[in-house]
Amino acid sequence: QQSLYRLELIDPNNPDVVAARFRSLLRQGDIDGAQKQLDRLSQLAPSSNAYKSSRTTMLLSTPDGRQALQQARLQATTGHAEEAVASYNKLFNGAPPEGDIAVEYWSTVAKIPARRGEAINQLKRINADAPGNTGLQNNLALLLFSSDRRDEGFAVLEQMAKSNAGREGASKIWYGQIKDMPVSDASVSALKKYLSIFSDGDSVAAAQSQLAEQQKQLADPAFRARAQGLAAVDSGMAGKAIPELQQAVRANPKDSEALGALGQAYSQKGDRANAVANLEKALALD
Repeated sequence: QQSLYRLELIDPNNPDVVAARFRSLLRQGDIDGAQKQLDRLSQLAPSSNAYKSSRTTMLLSTPDGRQALQQARLQATTGHAEEAVASYNKLFNGAPPEGDIAVEYWSTVAKIPARRGEAINQLKRINADAPGNTGLQNNLALLLFSSDRRDEGFAVLEQMAKSNAGREGASKIWYGQIKDMPVSDASVSALKKYLSIFSDGDSVAAAQSQLAEQQKQLADPAFRARAQGLAAVDSGMAGKAIPELQQAVRANPKDSEALGALGQAYSQKGDRANAVANLEKALALD
């Protein structure tokens, strides 16, 4: 209270100082006094985060506000995202909430497919404005991965890994994203990147073992050719894939997956005869 009093003497019109007095009065149960501070904030800085979060706090301090919030949360957790968002919008008079409630609001909006991109960008904005919320970062990373925005997802996890509270969760999500990659130079690079950031835990031990095994496999020329050929086909690089897969098939003529991929590579090049021949061989082996 003394510190707040001194701040009010020094900088009485600072929105953050007015918001602090608002919260103090609200905690004391002085609703009228808190409302006066909120009205003052609306005049001083109507577009500030201090005003928006104070308005949200005031809304949720009433029994009706708390009940409406519980209703929105219930709808969100039972799979009724659109109804939940409508309830949030009604509670906050059509304006998206600020502060902690903003994270749950936009996380709910993200469950609506048509609005997922908008919600992700809002969650990214909140994370940039107030980093350190590991729950937000966890949810944001998963949303980015599920939206095929992998580089952005890893960037959020790297940020999350810098805090003690978020490090273990970030490690598990990160390893979960790379552990099933087909063996290739790319998978080795991904494991090395992961191990450059994380140094302990069950996922780290698994990654170290997996990296050693993959490096051993890729030291075999036939295995490397097969791995690179399969990766090239998946990337639509038929010219690179064909010689690699031919080498793999020479090493193991009964490798139906390599034969099928070779057929696909010929198809990508427009060589129908070789495509059909290799696909028929693959089918005969399956």
